[in-house]
Amino acid sequence: MNLMIDSIVMKKIINFCPTGTQTTKSNSLAPIQVNEIIDDVLKCAEVGITIAHLHARDVEGKNTYKKEYFQKIIEGIKKYQPDLLISASLSGRYFQEKSLRTEVLSLNPDFGSLTMSSLNFLTSASINDPETILWLIKEMDAHGVIPEIECFDAGMLNYVNYLVASGTLKKPLYINVILGNMFNADADPSSISNIQKHIPVDCICCYGGIGKQQLKANVIGLLEADGVRVGLEDNFYYQEKTKATNIDLVKRIHRIATELNFEIMDSKTLRTLGYGNQIS
Repeated sequence: MNLMIDSIVMKKIINFCPTGTQTTKSNSLAPIQVNEIIDDVLKCAEVGITIAHLHARDVEGKNTYKKEYFQKIIEGIKKYQPDLLISASLSGRYFQEKSLRTEVLSLNPDFGSLTMSSLNFLTSASINDPETILWLIKEMDAHGVIPEIECFDAGMLNYVNYLVASGTLKKPLYINVILGNMFNADADPSSISNIQKHIPVDCICCYGGIGKQQLKANVIGLLEADGVRVGLEDNFYYQEKTKATNIDLVKRIHRIATELNFEIMDSKTLRTLGYGNQIS
């Protein structure tokens, strides 16, 4: 584990991802409209989460970068959960123009997503060339936003370590390792062992997984890292072909964590380590 403060090392992070770029009403039970996303985040916050990782949709349910939609979601969450840490997606899957991807930063989220390479998915690609990655880091620094680093294999972690050594990426460091993409690392022992060797020291690292590899990756995150990334963004199913709800997935993590004698960390505790805006 990477958390360095003895009093909280037994507390684990839940980075909750309620909806992503691929979720629809036909393929999942994920929230799509603004009010649905707010409701799911608030319900899961009552159960216990640490960070809400947000994608936005417009009134037609299409993916959007526009801050007006992010603002509605964030304000709706903050009205009832003012302390909850918020991460805004800066995804390059549909919007490659840098100024569009960074529009949401003016809302001062606690984190902004930062994928450390371009990568393929089954039907599309997420474009993150080196120039864009450096631009996103610079823009997040200017807004006081912490990069929510996303790595899908050890090669992406190599680039993280390079940017840390050069002083481009600064502490505090937060990393999500996401396993199970066909073009990257799986949640198998050899891949995880290699990934663990490349994780920078003195960072927070959480494990997530795509599809059926989510649960396996989450257990690794509880046992060998600082927590999990979980939600319908990455996995539509609870088991086999039974569609999941977000609250089902979050409650399952709570049950497993309890059996392993871990508590779930709240946002205020993570803020004490310098992660997120320091609110009163």
